[in-house]
This record gives sequence, structure tokens and C-alpha cells, in this order.
Amino acid sequence: MKRSFADIMAGLDSERAQKVARKLPAWAAVDADRRAAGLDPLEFPSALSLEQCSSSATALYKANFAGQAAAAANLRFAHPSHAFRRGPLPFTRPWVATGLPAAPPDPADPTIDTTKDAELNPGAVAADVPLGTVLDLTGGLGVDSWAFAQVAERVVYFERSEELAAAAGRNFQRLGAGNIDVRCETVTPQTELPEADLIYADPARRDAAGRKVFLLEDCTPDILTLLPMLLRKAPTVLLKLSPMADLAMLAERLGPALREIHVVECDGEVKEILCLLHRDAAPSEPEILITLLTSAATASENRSHPRLRKREGPDDKVVGKGPAQPDVFGGSWPLREAERFRLSEEREAEVRFAAEVRPGDTLLEPCPALLKAGAFRLPCARWGLRKLAPSTHLYLSPGAKTPQFAPGNEKFASPGAETGQFAPGNKYFKAWRVREVLPFGAAAFKALKRRYPRADVTARNLPLGSAELQKRLGVASGGDVHIFGCRLADGSSVLLVTAGE
Repeated sequence: MKRSFADIMAGLDSERAQKVARKLPAWAAVDADRRAAGLDPLEFPSALSLEQCSSSATALYKANFAGQAAAAANLRFAHPSHAFRRGPLPFTRPWVATGLPAAPPDPADPTIDTTKDAELNPGAVAADVPLGTVLDLTGGLGVDSWAFAQVAERVVYFERSEELAAAAGRNFQRLGAGNIDVRCETVTPQTELPEADLIYADPARRDAAGRKVFLLEDCTPDILTLLPMLLRKAPTVLLKLSPMADLAMLAERLGPALREIHVVECDGEVKEILCLLHRDAAPSEPEILITLLTSAATASENRSHPRLRKREGPDDKVVGKGPAQPDVFGGSWPLREAERFRLSEEREAEVRFAAEVRPGDTLLEPCPALLKAGAFRLPCARWGLRKLAPSTHLYLSPGAKTPQFAPGNEKFASPGAETGQFAPGNKYFKAWRVREVLPFGAAAFKALKRRYPRADVTARNLPLGSAELQKRLGVASGGDVHIFGCRLADGSSVLLVTAGE
């Protein structure tokens, strides 16, 4: 049964509908414009497919960094006579990381303006050719394929569901993504895959009975079985895995081809774990990147972005007023610079513990991505923070007594940096001003319930969880106060009453 974006949105409660609209603002804008013009809207076989797909922000992030990585891998590992294909489609040239050999510009091609490229992205070298072919082995609704189509000459979309594949094919045309080939089939070791520059897969993490699975070999398709074949077909493979996956386990299971693990947080929640693998890379410990994204606030903001562009669709003169073809390398979505480290750096980092916590101190609460990445000791070594206890992942800012020393305003040395870096309080931590420090116990519980009838509560490194601690305190959620129950380095347990910076 065909269902439009608007039909599905009408069937959701207001909170879920707003969440979905924030998830795919570009698609929502195109859908609304097509409906207003009396054209066929975008199709969505089910609300579940819409809710389980990648967001525009995470899909464009994948297209951005994976396109760069694939281009760099081709330039670094290909035979010197290797030449990229140059197709007739308009394209945005991928960016190659500084320090990698860039393909020499073609002096006969007047469309290549390396001066302009350098102005748009200082410190980067523009490759003079687009990414060639990308294979999306688990297409689903097609959001990731649509994003890859912005940076590649050709995308081959695979999907085992006939209903999803048919809807995606029609949506690609209505979105103006005419460079996507749709193949309705399940990829197995016997599948004849074309040669590609990049292969992407987001294996299903539910079994036939609908139960969640976590091991790589239990997902569909079985990535561990497919991986040798995938690396023969493409120099670069990108995997999207469960946010619950253990990073050390992934590094062990995926082997020496694994180069990077991206922990992607969007709007305060870890959405994706991305594993980038190279076929010909020399064995080395993979880097972990912590990336924070924010969804586009409104469709109108996307529409007015100066570097968005449109393409003509095959069934209409234009695909609508919305940004069907955003220039992802110009940054049509807000991205904050990623923090990089290796697990060995975390193990070897020198950690400092706070001797005490006092009223007036600035307490730093790590963002979910930092916690997921396992960067517990590094904040002390890189930014001079003090940890409350070995297993209490809360920190104190070095200059916490006055507001001008709030995180993000004072410089701290960063390993390998020529100059100091700003402490990342405005990116990787939420800052709280400590109001009271009370010993953990029944007397403090009664006092807090009387003084703060409403407060949010978090338990860290205690034998009870946050919900149980809130119940014992007897306070309702909400208000401008946040109470942390935690253990300090001397083994004592305390209640920290805080308010936002």
C-alpha cells in the first residue's frame, strides 16, 4: 500500500511527528512542495521504515567523510596510472585530507577552480574528480543512498523488500537523484557485485522473530562472512553498527583492515557506530572519532543555505523548492569538529582526581558520545580536567570558582598541538554550577525533598540507578536543579545539587 509522508505524519502523535520532521527536513520540504504543486508525494511503505531510517544529518555525515576516505584510499593505493571516471552528472568534488597525494588538476578543464575550492575549505586539497560507484547493500528507505548520490557518479541500492525497493525507486526520481540504480535482492557471498569505490552496509539487527541481536554474525547480512568479498570489490568499506556495540570487540572482530570507528551523536543521543575499513592499509590501531551533529532546525533554514543546489527531476521540471541535492561538502548540516584518539592513548593517559567538590565548582557531565567511546581518562590528560573517582565519569573544571573560567573559555595544552586548545566544555560536556554538597544518606534525602520538590536526578558509580535514586529522594522531575548522586575518589558518596551554567 502506498503511503505519503503527510499520511504517515497525520497518523503519528504530535511529538513523534515533530521528531520525524526534524529527522528528514529536506525530504519533508520536497514532499510538502510536491503536494502543494499537485505532484505525486514521496512514498513510505510504513511508519516503521520512516522511524528506523538514518536521519538527514547522519546520512550526509556518512557521505561526507566516507567520500573523502574512499577518494583518499583510491589516490593513495591505486596504481599511478589509475584515473577516476568522469561522468556527465553535476557533482561536488570530494575533499581529500591534507597530506594525501591529490590527483593533479586537468589544465584543459576550465570547470576546475582550485583557488575557489581552497577558499571554501581551508587546509584541504580538492580532488579533480568525483567519487565513482558506491554500493549500498542494505538500502531500506533509501536515505543513505540518497546522501551518497550527492557525492558519487553512481549508487547501486540493494534491498530485499520488494515494497521498500519500489517505493525507494520512485522517491529517488522525485528527489532528483537519477544516478541511483535500484536492485531488489539480498546480498550474499554468491551475489555478483560490481566493482566499486565504496561499499556501505547497515545490517539488520533483528532476527526472524523480531528479537534484537548484537553479534556481527547474527545480523543480516552476515558482515563477517561477506567482508573478504566486499574488500575485493572495493578499496573502502563502511559499516553502520548498533550504538550498543562494544568498540574493543569491533576492533578485534573486524581485523587489521579497520581504520576508524566513528561514534556519532545527534541531538544529544548516540545514533550510530560507523566502522571504516581499507583493503590495502598497513595494519595499525584504529582511530576512534567522536562526532557531534545537530539536526537542521527548520526546512526553511535548509532552503536558504547559500550552498544548496537543485537538480531537475526526470518527471517534473524541478523537484520542488526544497534542497533535493544539498552540497554536503559545503556543510548543509551543522557539524562540530571530531575529537580523535586511540584506545591505547586512553589506557596510557594520566588521570588526576579531585580532592574534594565544593559549592561554586563547575561540574562537567560528559556527552553520551564521549562515554560511549570510552574516553574516561583522556579529558584529564588533554584538557586538564579533574575526575571525581576512577569509575565516576564526572569532572571538575580547573578554574571552577568564577564564571569566566567556565569550560570553553580557558586554553589547555593538547598533545601534538602547536598551540593550546579550548577545553571542550561547549561541545563534549554539559557544565553545572555546584550549589550544595551533602553526604549521601536519609537526612540529606529529607532535606532535599523539602527544598527541591522538582529536580532531575542522575546516579553515577552507585549501587542504585537514577530512577531508584529519584524515588528515594521523593522529588518530581523538572525544574532548574539537577541532583547528582556519586562516589568520590576517597570512597565517600555524596549528593551534588547543581544548576545549569
